[in-house]
Amino acid sequence: MDTDQLLEFGVQGIHLLFDRETIAEAFGQDADRLREAISGRSEEVHFAIQALLSLPSVEEGRRFMTELSPTIRSVVVLLYFELLDGRLRHAEPLLH
Repeated sequence: MDTDQLLEFGVQGIHLLFDRETIAEAFGQDADRLREAISGRSEEVHFAIQALLSLPSVEEGRRFMTELSPTIRSVVVLLYFELLDGRLRHAEPLLH
C-alpha cells in the first residue's frame, strides 16, 4: 500500500481506509483511557501498522481494519490523522 498516496488523498479529505463511523469512534475515545488500554501493547500496534501497510490494496486494508480490536483500530486511526496533520503543517506556505 502506498502511504504517500493515502496521505495525499487524506489531505483532500478522502480517507480511504476508514469510514466516518470508524473515525468518529476513534476521536470519541477518552485519551487517558485509550493510553491505559494500549499500555504494554506497542508491539501489537506496530504489527497492525506493518501488516496494514504491507497489504496490496485499499480494499484489503479496509477489511483488515475491521478485523482489528476496537482499541487497536482507534489507535491506528489516530496515528494516521497525526501523520496527516504533520503533512498538512509541513505543506503550509510560510507567511511573511
